[in-house]
Amino acid sequence: MIALLEVRDLVRDYTLPKQSLLSKPQNLRVLHGVSLSLKQGESLGIVGESGSGKSTLARSVMGLEKPQSGSVTINGKDIYSLGRAELKAARKEFQAIFQDPYGSLDPRHSVRRILAEPVVSLEDATTAESREERIRQVLEAVGLPASAADKYPHEFSGGQRQRIAIARALITRPKLIVADEPVSALDVSIQAQVLNLMMDLQEQFGLSYLFISHDLGVMRVITDRVAVIHLGRIVEEGPTNEVFDNPQHPYTQALVNAVPKPFSGRRKMRVKAP
Repeated sequence: MIALLEVRDLVRDYTLPKQSLLSKPQNLRVLHGVSLSLKQGESLGIVGESGSGKSTLARSVMGLEKPQSGSVTINGKDIYSLGRAELKAARKEFQAIFQDPYGSLDPRHSVRRILAEPVVSLEDATTAESREERIRQVLEAVGLPASAADKYPHEFSGGQRQRIAIARALITRPKLIVADEPVSALDVSIQAQVLNLMMDLQEQFGLSYLFISHDLGVMRVITDRVAVIHLGRIVEEGPTNEVFDNPQHPYTQALVNAVPKPFSGRRKMRVKAP
């Protein structure tokens, strides 16, 4: 099967603030030649501690931060080689869900406008009627009534807001969703509901997830494979249960050993709320 996402030899540097007026700017390398692939319908987890390069990798995959070298190919298209019009057309195929369900939704806009915005921005030929129908469909898919479209983000709980964020990611009918710590800001019981929803949506729509998290328990449940990132390098990769049950790299062993209690569960099992 041809990979939906191919990341090859990705290098990302940041320029550090100058130490003095006459000093030369220094670069900090955050990603050191990262490579990975993801097939259609698969879920790949990127796990590592804060500062390991997880979110930088996610932003680079989304086309939000251009790397110094390397390539990101989604559905056969190298996104950093595309022109503006081609990139606009390609963006329908990959969307993101971010960590903060409060900060990721504009409080000034209704849910209808929040959900319609990606369609208006990325699709040229749509009618008000077709947008309204798609809004109804994605709200229904994430377990919210059509009447939610008339409300504003402050009228919803954190879990409901994240459902709206998921609906916004779904509305362009993408093949790939990059989920950057999508449940870490939620209560544990709400995390379980959102993870179950994401697994249902993956099966319903044939989605692929690039799932970023520091939580090994979450990764155990929702991902097929996992890549462990440490100091900007992938140090171990393989089927999730195999990597966590028998970690080979010392850094992965340290991550697993740091979990207070042995976590259990298998891919595609329902997440139980406490």
